[in-house]
Amino acid sequence: MVKRKSEKSLLRRTLHHYFIEVKAMWRYNLPLVILMPLAQFGGFVATWIISMVINRLTTNPPVADQVFVVFWPHLVVYAAVFMVGELFLYRFNLYLLWKAELISMQRLQEKCFNALAEQSMHFHNSRFGGSLVTQQKRFVNGYERFMDTTFWTTLPLICTFVFSFAILGPQLPWFTLILAVLCAGFMAFAVFTSKKLNILFRNEAAAESKVTGQLADSITNVFAVKAFANEKHEGRLYGERVKTWQDNSMATMWGFVKRDFGFGVILVMIALATFLFLIGGNAWFGAPIGTLVLAVTYMLQIWNQLWKFNSVLRDYNRAFADAQEMTEILDLPVAVTDKAGATDLRVDRGEIEFKNVIFRHQDAKENIFNGLNLTIPAGQRIGLVGHSGSGKTTFTKLLLRFSDVQGGEIAVDGQNIAQVTQESLRHAVAYVPQEPLLFHRTIADNIAYGKLNATMAEIREAARLANALDFIEDLPKKFATLTGERGVKLSGGQRQRIAIARAILADAPLLILDEATSALDTESEKLIQEALKNLMKNRTSIVIAHRLSTVAELDRILVLENGRIVEDGSHAELIEKSGVYARLWNRQTGLIKE
Repeated sequence: MVKRKSEKSLLRRTLHHYFIEVKAMWRYNLPLVILMPLAQFGGFVATWIISMVINRLTTNPPVADQVFVVFWPHLVVYAAVFMVGELFLYRFNLYLLWKAELISMQRLQEKCFNALAEQSMHFHNSRFGGSLVTQQKRFVNGYERFMDTTFWTTLPLICTFVFSFAILGPQLPWFTLILAVLCAGFMAFAVFTSKKLNILFRNEAAAESKVTGQLADSITNVFAVKAFANEKHEGRLYGERVKTWQDNSMATMWGFVKRDFGFGVILVMIALATFLFLIGGNAWFGAPIGTLVLAVTYMLQIWNQLWKFNSVLRDYNRAFADAQEMTEILDLPVAVTDKAGATDLRVDRGEIEFKNVIFRHQDAKENIFNGLNLTIPAGQRIGLVGHSGSGKTTFTKLLLRFSDVQGGEIAVDGQNIAQVTQESLRHAVAYVPQEPLLFHRTIADNIAYGKLNATMAEIREAARLANALDFIEDLPKKFATLTGERGVKLSGGQRQRIAIARAILADAPLLILDEATSALDTESEKLIQEALKNLMKNRTSIVIAHRLSTVAELDRILVLENGRIVEDGSHAELIEKSGVYARLWNRQTGLIKE
């Protein structure tokens, strides 16, 4: 029961997102609701005119020279309804729907992108990027399917029933009643069986997302796959996902086969009723030949529309099943948001304070920080060192507000970062992560990501300061070289220097270097040390490093263990204490051997 309510809620939420776009495009959709039935009505009027002509021809046919005199009004109306309906209304409806769909699909694509971009890093770390792309695409395509089905199939189906019964009812009331009962039974059966099919569609869509996610995961990490000769292993994993999708698709297919059998029984009954009426309508109901032709023609149209009703439900089920995964994301609360009335961060000095900070990762059982207190004076350069898992990277990500603290606060120049806009906070921080974050764009575009309106001269200067200019100039396309997905066309050191150039160009008052030189060889590291020193001048700088030579000349070094600061001082002071830092230094310099 709970699951069924959840599915109904999800369906309502999907419809809610779609109807927002339907309402927003009212200037296109309202004329469609009016003009589409008019175009359909023209076809029924044309058939009605033919039936009247047949009745006249079979009861009181005119002589040869009176044919056009008697039937010219019928001919004019017949030509008019076809010309207006087919040549004008149909094509105008096509234009209106196409225009409305294109605008709405653009808006939905932007809505989905914004929803994904606003989600926390924990959200993205817990999901396949490839699956998210697929879910966004299916959500937008589901809207197109929903609109096409509504206006090209559902609305004509309703018009067929309304116009047929309205025209036949006064002439053949009993026949119309029998036909209406059969149609109602067919549609009730279709709606009842569609509920189970909706579940099958959802299972199939979820399985397809997992197929895409597995493929994206394997291809993205293809270097690791080949390095460990695990192509067959990845193939088996992918094959298992595909097999699950195939099983779900087969279940959906069998669901349709069983439902279509029930449809066929009712449609056969309607076909038999049509044939019986054709051969006995005149004797049983006294219907003229033209009226018989009219009734049979309308019945055939109804028969055809009922069969289409099967595809209507299938298309709706498919549209909603495809959309529901993205609907869940659109309705998911954003973990980190700007507070109401948040102001822009103003960094005049660059002092950073951690005040009794308490933090625990969403999936963790214990706190990483449990009452952390720390003040970093403006312009001070500090190093964070410690074993993996001690909280170094978490420290910097909290400062960037990728996650919110559970207790205490973090302040920059006395301003609680939870009370300022995320955009202004992150503009104030130049961040170089351990894994360089490069787009599949040109080298110039990647460097300019630190300052989107940067000139080419500024980009070149930033590359020079990061010791990247020489290798860039040696490339055939120089700054126009595409870096490949995640920068795979460049070496690790080259990628890191591009990331450092980006931070130099950003020229932010706060600087975070998270293992920024870890991918550099010793020679390259020495070449950019001076650039980094210049970059850190007059900036509050936080440097995370396992290679202690990177932080030895900084103003202050913090040693973290299990989220606690166990040592705090300059390199010389910590060496003199002969504590944790001194042991780490001695190991790296070879004074202590394991």
